Amino acid sequence: MIGVLQHIGLVIFYLVLFLLYLTIFFGVPGGWVALAAIIIYDAVAGFSEVGILILIVMLGISIIGEVIESFLGLVYVAQKGATKWGVLGAFAGGLAGAVGGGMILPFLGSVILGLIGAFAGAVALEYLYYRSMDRALQTGFFAFVGKLGAMFVKFALGLVTLGIFVYRSWN
Repeated sequence: MIGVLQHIGLVIFYLVLFLLYLTIFFGVPGGWVALAAIIIYDAVAGFSEVGILILIVMLGISIIGEVIESFLGLVYVAQKGATKWGVLGAFAGGLAGAVGGGMILPFLGSVILGLIGAFAGAVALEYLYYRSMDRALQTGFFAFVGKLGAMFVKFALGLVTLGIFVYRSWN
């Protein structure tokens, strides 16, 4: 009976971790909270379920996710032909939108206004450089798509971490 209850508890824990990873799309550091929960779980188990080395790998994956989220959108917009001003506008606008959005509407506001800010910042600075609204809107679209894509990559890396944990903890 204990084995069945233990497995039910693990499944519930996996679902909670998955939901935490979903909060990445709401501007919440759910990936870090999930990783902390995994570390606590493994510490309680005497680091026998996952192990220190695998936990370090999971930490590395989480750090890579943060770096990718920070820069993928910028690299994408630059690759699509934006000037350095368009890239700068996407970065500054995304950052300003995320910070301002978090103050206006916690969690969801930072994501929505971060995406809108990346778009608006890229459009504004690209338009100032080229004086072409078509080119500026195209750059803004790529900034929006790049930022959104970066969030999906970070989420996917979170799922990799979750998959490693499920594999290591399911007996």
